[in-house]
Amino acid sequence: MNIPNIITIIRIIMIPLFSYKFLTAESVTDFLIAAVILAVSGISDMLDGYIARKYNMITQLGKVLDPVADKLTLFAVCICFCIKKPHMWVLFSLLMIKDVAIMAASVFLMKKKIKLDGSRWFGKVYTVLFYIIMLMLVICSDMSDSFTFILLIILLILTIICFILYIPVFIKLKNGGND
Repeated sequence: MNIPNIITIIRIIMIPLFSYKFLTAESVTDFLIAAVILAVSGISDMLDGYIARKYNMITQLGKVLDPVADKLTLFAVCICFCIKKPHMWVLFSLLMIKDVAIMAASVFLMKKKIKLDGSRWFGKVYTVLFYIIMLMLVICSDMSDSFTFILLIILLILTIICFILYIPVFIKLKNGGND
């Protein structure tokens, strides 16, 4: 257990805090607090990776725990939005499919004792953009469904691009190559 892994665990603990605050939000202030929690989660995601790389604290646990925290955050945020905007559930479900597929591929590789190298640059860019768009949706909780739909379509396109870029990475790892 090291500092980056502790930060990641704190990020996981923030998930129910965000969920509760967002789902019970009734005022602009409530939504801003939920947005701050989500922003701190996103910043801590970048911080734990930076610290791990800069101070050579990369661990196998961190390589597993960090993406798990990412996926749990994504799922929680999407589920919270599905509860608040049930008519958008299809789009939020599509966002989660990529992450379920990547988790399944990662588990498959780990069962084959293939060492995972961590996320790629495009996965990191996607995560940052996910946080930015979700923060926009949380902060502007009263935005029109049309604008919400447009933001989700943009995120969905980015999700598809990220998924396509991960396919050759997993194939190469499966076939014994390192990237």
